[in-house]
Amino acid sequence: MSCTSEDPATAAGITPSAPLARCGHRQLAQHQTRPLREIDLPMMGSRIAKHSGTLAAAALAVLTGCSSSIGVQEEEQLGDEYAAEIRQQVPVINDPAAVAYIEQIGLQLIAPSDDSGRDYTFYLVDSPEINAFAIPGGHVFVHTGLIERADELSEFAGVLGHEIAHVVERHGIEQVERQQQGNMVLGLVYMLMGRQPDLLEQVVIQGGGAAIFAKYGRDAEREADQRAVQMLVSAGYHPEGMATFFEELMLESRQSPMLVEQIFSTHPTSAERIENARATIETMGELQEETLLRDTPQYQQFRARIASLR
Repeated sequence: MSCTSEDPATAAGITPSAPLARCGHRQLAQHQTRPLREIDLPMMGSRIAKHSGTLAAAALAVLTGCSSSIGVQEEEQLGDEYAAEIRQQVPVINDPAAVAYIEQIGLQLIAPSDDSGRDYTFYLVDSPEINAFAIPGGHVFVHTGLIERADELSEFAGVLGHEIAHVVERHGIEQVERQQQGNMVLGLVYMLMGRQPDLLEQVVIQGGGAAIFAKYGRDAEREADQRAVQMLVSAGYHPEGMATFFEELMLESRQSPMLVEQIFSTHPTSAERIENARATIETMGELQEETLLRDTPQYQQFRARIASLR
């Protein structure tokens, strides 16, 4: 990544707690005036299936036994296509200072954890729902509702670390590969049957977008949590924030279930997951409590700015 030092957060009243890095060649998304709505996965899958040869070639590679069907460059191309579609469907806020602060924390987590050369991009979504999600290639979307509910910096960093971990571990790509491998087999079946799939069957086959947004399995969630704990400690954040935020999500699910519906649909949270997170923290040995951040005035300034944007 090519980085230059800028400080738009300070100029806008947010004092960074560490040198601010602005990275990447992508432009920040323009503010969308559309109301937030459910992402149209069949439409995304259909559009991308028509003009992307990456997935078809990748599926063939998986089917023929290649060990790595989608490389990082292909992953970024695929992620760019999906991110462009998502940005047309959700209200992305273009506030350079706020996005720069998210980038600052994200890059601190990425630096010791991802040496692939991915160019991460962070987006701020105007939505009261408590949610964040990442797609292949390093596109991370954070809802304003999540920032409002993450009371401390360590909690917010824990969520961000978890999403980055999904990218690093390539969980979204693994789901796409599994779906595409199945679709290749289906194609062979239709060829042997001597007919083309009907309209409904084509929608299912072309639903590549749905694979990326499918509910992660327990193993993927556990792996992302474990990687996130390591990221947090390496970046200087207290990992307990991740567990406490899980507890807050479970409480919120009982009080305001609609606000956590999206994040629970792809990131199931349970008492077992909280216990596993704390067990992972225990494996880190004796933590240097005085050196690990739980919260900062800068993060509270950031939250106040987010509240003023809504």
